[in-house]
Amino acid sequence: MSPWLAIKRELRDLLSLWLVPGLAAVLPWHWCLAIYWWLAGSRLLMREEVGGSRGGRQMLGLAASDPEFDRRFRFGFLLEHADLFRALGRGWRGLARTMPLTRHGTAPASGGLCFFYNFNQGLPALATLRAAGYHVYLVYRSLDARPPGVGWLRYGYMRLRLWMVAQVCGNAGIGTGGARERIAATIADGGLVCVAADTPPRPNTGLVPVRFPDGRPAWWRSGVLKLALQLPGARRCFSVRLDWATRQRTLDLKLLPPTQDLGELVGQLNEEFLDILAGQSELWFYWPGPQGFFQFPEGGRLDLE
Repeated sequence: MSPWLAIKRELRDLLSLWLVPGLAAVLPWHWCLAIYWWLAGSRLLMREEVGGSRGGRQMLGLAASDPEFDRRFRFGFLLEHADLFRALGRGWRGLARTMPLTRHGTAPASGGLCFFYNFNQGLPALATLRAAGYHVYLVYRSLDARPPGVGWLRYGYMRLRLWMVAQVCGNAGIGTGGARERIAATIADGGLVCVAADTPPRPNTGLVPVRFPDGRPAWWRSGVLKLALQLPGARRCFSVRLDWATRQRTLDLKLLPPTQDLGELVGQLNEEFLDILAGQSELWFYWPGPQGFFQFPEGGRLDLE
């Protein structure tokens, strides 16, 4: 990359990841929502992310050119980045107040496995679960070095976000790579381990078949889904619901029906994923690259039970 392009990248990241989201550290939250919704109409923000998402939308049968979709997509990412600075300025309790909890059922806070889906808004969800009495642990991908193609400001933001996850949860979480034993031990100690269900395939991993809109066949990685059948405690899933009229968010927490059948568990999670995708598709993280879900990777193995 030429020096000029690298400078432009850094300036875009400064604006989109630091300056604009940083307002959330000092301004009232309802002001932030109004400002971010207004700014989300600008094509200056998230240009690469929005541009990349259009091919993904077209792949799944949506209009590639949709200004309202673009605005909502930008808004979702602005909230995602602003959550970090809200926690910096107001602490994890202040962040939790931006996302009230909606419960399904009357089960008390307890340990177990809790699935979520990659629709961003995860940091306040963790804060809200902690405020509700759960001992929350996030399973995350470790960040040991600056990834290729990532600028220094974005890398600094990524490092700060991982640090803030630890502050919000009150623990260092569980990095991927040999995580199975740590997940089991954490749940045995009463922890609620939160892990993504909708993870795209990788070479030489186990896979389970899922459906995307219009019945299109796809695959998720199977590792944590198979592990769930071996772990004690209730299984839950959470999702973030954003009301586009008010721009307010709520956290929807559900108990999953008990089952020891892998296909049944995958079906439960797949139906929940499709419901969220239908209701607020603009927030899905993988729009810039959904093709990975539809390609069976080299060395992949199909897990059916």
